[in-house]
Amino acid sequence: MAKTGNIVTLIPSRKGSNRVPMKGMRLLGDKALIEHTIEAVKGSEFLSNTIFINSDAEEWKGLAAQHEIGFYLRKPELATSQSMIDDYLFDFMESNPDVDYLAVITPTAPFVKSEDLDSAWKAYSEGSANTLISAEPIQTHCFFKGSSLNFSTEGHLPRTQDLEPIHALNFSIAIYDCKFFKNFYKENGFAVLGGEINTFFLEGFAAIDIDEEKDFLLAEIALEYNAGKKSSAPRYSKFVNQIIEENQETRN
Repeated sequence: MAKTGNIVTLIPSRKGSNRVPMKGMRLLGDKALIEHTIEAVKGSEFLSNTIFINSDAEEWKGLAAQHEIGFYLRKPELATSQSMIDDYLFDFMESNPDVDYLAVITPTAPFVKSEDLDSAWKAYSEGSANTLISAEPIQTHCFFKGSSLNFSTEGHLPRTQDLEPIHALNFSIAIYDCKFFKNFYKENGFAVLGGEINTFFLEGFAAIDIDEEKDFLLAEIALEYNAGKKSSAPRYSKFVNQIIEENQETRN
């Protein structure tokens, strides 16, 4: 049975980002990074009913008003570089007890579209998990602390296309059952990774997550590509002109 109830969407954006200062308000193209996310959420069929920016910065309140969405002022102690996601989500849920499901959409993923949000909600709504977290499938040879994760070192190196993908959580989209979250938090002191978790895959540009300066540069290139300012046609060295002209099959 599909989940039903009061759904609220939260867009978190604190002022004190260390790696990219005031990241949410930095311009990507002609609008602030957070505005790309606001527009995607407002275009969603399922997640656009009630939207809040969650921030410790009063300056963000003006942006919320401009876009006709709510603003929730985060407590200073929940907005430091040491603060945990679990804590500020619990604080919001406790202050808004009528919320059944909380969707948290980070403004660091500016290419997540309204359709992605709706697909995520459908996957969550139709599943049994308490929590949904977006992830990127990484299909490459992975090690952790000296041990292989998704392939055996006993034998030939497996082909990349034969590997089991690693699910790298990016938290661009997360959806929580508030009742379960609050109860789990009260018992354990954390809840983001509590209970049954379903992963939702984001791929291509939607998987771009801006954490560092180099990520912003990548996002600017992607934005130009989406605007048609960069060519998507493949180009090749002159040494393979004959292969191209004769349309020779090169895959094997």
